[in-house]
Amino acid sequence: MRKIFTTALLAMLGASAFAQTSQGTVSVQGSVGFRNENRNETNVDYRDLHSSRSINLNPSVGYFLNAGLELGAGLGLEHNAYRYKWDEGESYSRYNSISLRPYARKYVAITEQLQLHGTGFVSLGLGNQKSGSNGDSSSEVISKSTTLGIGIYPGLTYFVTPKLGFTARFGSLSFTRLRNKPGEGAYNPTPTTYNTFNADLSPTSVGIGIGYFIAR
Repeated sequence: MRKIFTTALLAMLGASAFAQTSQGTVSVQGSVGFRNENRNETNVDYRDLHSSRSINLNPSVGYFLNAGLELGAGLGLEHNAYRYKWDEGESYSRYNSISLRPYARKYVAITEQLQLHGTGFVSLGLGNQKSGSNGDSSSEVISKSTTLGIGIYPGLTYFVTPKLGFTARFGSLSFTRLRNKPGEGAYNPTPTTYNTFNADLSPTSVGIGIGYFIAR
């Protein structure tokens, strides 16, 4: 009897572990990134200070069409700030953007708790940048940008419970087109288009996130 009970319990646990990626499951996921850097350069004639800070938030919601196949959409919110100080003054730059990222993700179970997945996505974004010097708001230049991107990336999700999972993302293979339109007072007022192809699957390009999976 004890053996039968144990077998039944393990079977139930195994079924619940795979329920996270079953048809009809809704996932709510997100990640947060933060970076802060300060660098001093001191010489006999001058002393410079460089500082930069970046914050990004990436919430998303998905729905499993069938076992292991998720379709969803996410938001990308990003803020970057840079400041450069020297003896006679300072200059600064601030960039904010928002993007919509529809995606498709395929899961493959490695164990009952660990799943490998690949994600394909499209990204549509809007951004603006403010830059100026010496704290003078009248010298501030505002430029606007639009982005269009497409790409794929691999990842792993480890389910600590049937509903809670931690995700690691490893680099990406992507193409991005950014069009920047400078505002009045810009040094170069000509709109510029940048095309960027990125192929980075190095171990240093890891992103960490958390997800909550609501199975029906």
